[in-house]
Amino acid sequence: MSEYPIALAYEDGRGRVFTADSMTFFDDRVGAGDVVVSGSYAARTTFGWALGLGVKGIISHAAGVGKDNAGISGLTLAEEHGVPGVACETMSARLAEGVSVYGGTVGHANATALRLGVRVGQPVAEAARLMLDAPPGRKVAVQEAADDRVHTFEETPNGRILGSWGIPVLRSIKEPHPRDVFIQASHCGLTLAPNVLPLRLKGVVATDAGRGKDDSGIAAFPILDAEGMAAAAAAAMSARIGDVLSVWHDGIISCMNEAARKRGVRAGMTTKEAARKMVG
Repeated sequence: MSEYPIALAYEDGRGRVFTADSMTFFDDRVGAGDVVVSGSYAARTTFGWALGLGVKGIISHAAGVGKDNAGISGLTLAEEHGVPGVACETMSARLAEGVSVYGGTVGHANATALRLGVRVGQPVAEAARLMLDAPPGRKVAVQEAADDRVHTFEETPNGRILGSWGIPVLRSIKEPHPRDVFIQASHCGLTLAPNVLPLRLKGVVATDAGRGKDDSGIAAFPILDAEGMAAAAAAAMSARIGDVLSVWHDGIISCMNEAARKRGVRAGMTTKEAARKMVG
């Protein structure tokens, strides 16, 4: 049994609707008859993960929409493969909480979803049930879901600045990195904390994903603070969520935890400046 929980939200003769706090929690427990609802951002990387599982519909969080519409770029990817895709309105649901997204409001939908009766402003739960009318899904291998590289951005006498697209890469790292800082393409929501704490990093930079309901886009901050790990978020409009190279090259810090502040990180800094402060 997978250690990453998913929950059945609805089922009828057409198929099932499942929720999970991260899109990457979904695995072979879902398939062609299912609609998946995740607390992840609705970018090409996360939707690519779902397409690889062959589901019939995909729903995630708009994550502030952000630079170049990156937070909802997965809708276009799903449309290219004839799969209905939806993103909840940013402030209607908490990031990293699939049940909250399921209880949120539709903010964006692709044409395939619209043809099934999905409408902006509709409850996500209603949209998910409408999406069960889609034909059975098929597994699609897309490049966006396959980048498991760890980038080395800088090496200094005090440690390295590394980067990756998301949680699956962090989960694959087995040894601690106590001298290093990680740049993440995802958000600073609750799902970040359990995946960076075992690495014992000096710090981490991800995005604020538009903050979302209850500041859920930065909800990992106090958890990391309690362990002395610096954390900062790049503003959603400054860098493309799901694209670690953009977070590194384009990101502008919007907020940080106290551990990062003590190391000199400030709002308005670039991601590069903040990461260098964390490395020391």
